[in-house]
Amino acid sequence: MGGFELLEHTADVGILASGDTLDEALAWVATGMFSVIADLDRVDARDQIEVTVESADGDALVVDWLNELLYRHEAEGFLPCEFAVTVDAAGASLTATCGGERVDAARHGWLDTVKAATYHKLDVSHDGEWRLRVFLDV
Repeated sequence: MGGFELLEHTADVGILASGDTLDEALAWVATGMFSVIADLDRVDARDQIEVTVESADGDALVVDWLNELLYRHEAEGFLPCEFAVTVDAAGASLTATCGGERVDAARHGWLDTVKAATYHKLDVSHDGEWRLRVFLDV
């Protein structure tokens, strides 16, 4: 069973996400990031976008995934709340269907601005369960 928790840090916000599969852990880390941005209980998955990310390796995939989602959020005004992620066999690229809706600042309850996912203290581990730790520049 997966999930996420927010980690305290002096200038950033950390997310520790887990899942039975890497796909699930990546979905949870994205959910964690957007829970920093808005109240996800107020977001409806009425629209979908498709996201594809190719990276140099599995560690970079975590950061690139989150930064691609932030780009889509900022450039397209899309606020996702659900993520169906599929990672390729090599673990360096993914495709995802993200459910959400256009940003409505009054209804979504803005919490914080996330500038980027970083490599600071990034950790990707697997020992029966996938664990991802990533810090966000806020």
